[in-house]
Amino acid sequence: MIDPEPLPEDEAPAPHAHQPDGTDSSAEWDAQIADENMIPDEDPPAK
Repeated sequence: MIDPEPLPEDEAPAPHAHQPDGTDSSAEWDAQIADENMIPDEDPPAK
């Protein structure tokens, strides 16, 4: 199997977040509205 080429940075999926109970918090993450329970799915890219 051939590995797919990585997406360009502007097409890469944005990081998302969730709550401890598994509830999706991606919309709040995208709107930069956070609370103390939000868990990012991965570290945001360094700029």
